[in-house]
Amino acid sequence: MDITYLGAGSVKLSGKNLNVVCDPYEDSAGLGRINTKADVVTLSTTEGLGQVQNAMVLDGPGEYEVKGAMITGVPARLHIDEDGTRGTIYSILMDGVNVVVVGNIAGKLDNSQLGVLGNVDVLVLPVGGHGLTLEPEEAAAVAAQLEPGYIVPVHYDDGKTKYAVPQAKLDEFLKEIGSNPEPESKLRVNAKEVPTETQVVVLKRAGE
Repeated sequence: MDITYLGAGSVKLSGKNLNVVCDPYEDSAGLGRINTKADVVTLSTTEGLGQVQNAMVLDGPGEYEVKGAMITGVPARLHIDEDGTRGTIYSILMDGVNVVVVGNIAGKLDNSQLGVLGNVDVLVLPVGGHGLTLEPEEAAAVAAQLEPGYIVPVHYDDGKTKYAVPQAKLDEFLKEIGSNPEPESKLRVNAKEVPTETQVVVLKRAGE
């Protein structure tokens, strides 16, 4: 499986039989339209996200099987909510790799959420904070709970993306977690070669 960063909080998962775009950004992000094909789009919230044409849209909790992949949506509280579970965390199991996309959740996960998400190979983790997404220290705490093979940080101030609320720069999260990797164009994940110790992978935005 290949993982590419589309910008804001969005990534694309490209497997053998399935392409999934997670949390496509709106036009207001100032990055231009997402020009990529996808079989499935997952939305961690039904507010403030964009679209990809001709794709099946999953926008809430449940279990979905698509072309041999199992996608599980887990209810979660959004960072902007005082209570309730208007958000969805996704576990996307394809080609033997479990990718978890947490979206703009509020703080740590509970035991029931952790139990459903299982062993995490790749964690797509918003880190920009400021009341919109996880603060850098909160993001590090969620990563410690899930113990993924890889962390792909997203949704931070890159100097180009326009957010509804200003976001922290990526350096703040990298300092918090004690890592400073060189940016890569994509992350290629082999189910048999996932590291046992967590590695942070910073991805360049597609097209840059």
